[in-house]
Order: sequence, then C-alpha cells, then structure tokens
Amino acid sequence: MEQMRLELKKAGVDVYFLAVNKADAVDDQSALVARCSFPLFQDLDSVQSWQLHFGGQKDDIYVYDKNGKLFDYLPIAGPRSTNLSTPEGYQLLKDVVIAATKK
Repeated sequence: MEQMRLELKKAGVDVYFLAVNKADAVDDQSALVARCSFPLFQDLDSVQSWQLHFGGQKDDIYVYDKNGKLFDYLPIAGPRSTNLSTPEGYQLLKDVVIAATKK
C-alpha cells in the first residue's frame, strides 16, 4: 500500500491509506509502522472495529470516496483478488482507489 500511495502521489492522485491492526496482533504492529508512512490504528477487544464494518475480517479493504462515503468493499475472501502481492490484486486495488477519487 505504501508503494501504491507513492505511485499515485507521483501521478498527481492524492489518497490517504490507513490500516487497522487486529486486536490480537499488537506484537506485529511495529513491522508495518516501520515500512509505511500511513497511520496504523490498533483495534481493541473492547471495540472490535472490524465487526463494525460489515463483519469484516483481516485484510478486508474498504475504499471511501472524498466525501467519506463507502465506495467499494473488497473482502479478502471475495470474488475479486485483493492479494497485493500479485499484479492482479495490486492493479485491482489501484483501479478502485483511482475510481473513488473521481467520484
């Protein structure tokens, strides 16, 4: 996501990414924070923020437009590949993000 953010910025597309770390993954957050400039929010057992978003799961992706309205929901187990380690998954997210900026 950091690479994508930089590519989009270079192309003149201003986007903001953020990540929500699983409540049970507190020990893993420093590795992500060290690689990315976007914010990482820590979910808590008492909050369960993923459950507030359509019953989301780890690695689900929510894309909002500039007005804060949900533009697209990309569940990890959905019909569209959201694996950012693959060219297809990376391009899918990039296309959705660009489309959301035009809405």
